[in-house]
Amino acid sequence: MPQQSSRLNGQIQQLQQLLVQMQQAVDAAKWLQVQAFDRQITALVQQLSQHGSDVRIKTELEALKLNYQHMIQQAKQQQLELEQKMKEFNDNKAGVLAYQQTTQSRS
Repeated sequence: MPQQSSRLNGQIQQLQQLLVQMQQAVDAAKWLQVQAFDRQITALVQQLSQHGSDVRIKTELEALKLNYQHMIQQAKQQQLELEQKMKEFNDNKAGVLAYQQTTQSRS
């Protein structure tokens, strides 16, 4: 049992570190890194879920769920902001092109 408890502690620490790294990737909008951390976290959660009766595991998995929900909301907000910026860029681009065409036809 002590060996299993030590292993679980190591997995819990690894999960916590991955969550911090994933949050940093979300904050920096490094989406490929977010995907990589997500895959690692998913694999680790599957391993930890095998010990579902352990109270520490249940607590960590609940904290993980809350963190994920927060990160998803944050990522969606960033996506909406990016979409708005792209729309503004495209709208401005169309206006600039129209202006250029009218000024060139006057020349």
